[in-house]
Amino acid sequence: MFDNWQYYSAVWIALALLVIVAVVLFRNKPRLYEILAFAGIFIGLAALYFYIRPVQTELMGEAAEVQAMIGQGTPVLLEFQSPYCVACIALKPTIDALENEFAGELIILRINVQEQVGMQLAPIYRFQYTPTFIYFDDSGAERWRTIGSFDENRLRQNLAGP
Repeated sequence: MFDNWQYYSAVWIALALLVIVAVVLFRNKPRLYEILAFAGIFIGLAALYFYIRPVQTELMGEAAEVQAMIGQGTPVLLEFQSPYCVACIALKPTIDALENEFAGELIILRINVQEQVGMQLAPIYRFQYTPTFIYFDDSGAERWRTIGSFDENRLRQNLAGP
């Protein structure tokens, strides 16, 4: 039960918001502008979701491809995420900025836990909740993992070296 709440938290929050707005707007006979306001809120939430949702890294087809990228001389940050997870959505701008800043120095692989590759990697990397971040150094050794939040400074320290 908690996994479904956690993976789909953005959907549940949006649905609750829509129900609350509908109850408030439609408690009496709704006027045209109230119906239009409700439709606007619905369309706005949908557009916002499609604009800010995290997506899986394009190049991945299977778990072996992900595992082959670890330990090849470049540090790797695995992000196990769900496109419906509020924390994943909130962290997307931070991860996007880091991906741009450290291009060529760090490989960031975003893995959707609801896609096949995410389901294949779940038992290998033993994670349950999203977002889960796992950092591997250039030799492929797991250095740390964090669940639910992300420490940008810790990543910067690891990339800067000892």
